[in-house]
Amino acid sequence: MAKMKLWSSAPGIIALLFYVAAIVGAVLEFIDFYLPDVLPGYQADSTQIMLLIGFILNIAVASFALIAIILSIFGVPKVLWIIFAFLSLACALVFPIVLLIDSGVGYFMYVDSAWFQGYMMDFIGFWLAAGGSLIAMIVGFFVPTEY
Repeated sequence: MAKMKLWSSAPGIIALLFYVAAIVGAVLEFIDFYLPDVLPGYQADSTQIMLLIGFILNIAVASFALIAIILSIFGVPKVLWIIFAFLSLACALVFPIVLLIDSGVGYFMYVDSAWFQGYMMDFIGFWLAAGGSLIAMIVGFFVPTEY
């Protein structure tokens, strides 16, 4: 199976950088969900089950991206890279969609400036995780392969 030239091509380096951005975004969101339960005097806004869903999905986003980067050191097939990017993107998008359905607000919270002002780290983390995964997937289609 043909391996991608991730470490020796411009699209490969761009894809790797955006995957690192996805990991950073997932970690920022994880910290935003984790700190309210750990720090004294910091109040959580959502129920414990929603926090658990957020924990699991943020760990999944970071894990898929980290596994893809580690596999790229040894040479990863293009289809596997794209699958990992799609899975990390899907995991990044599931939690906001669940919150949208559960809260009944009627709009996507990550396009609202009030959400940005109230939960800045979560807002930035989501866009880094989702955008980094999406761009890593799109650029992954253009990375050359070696035979």
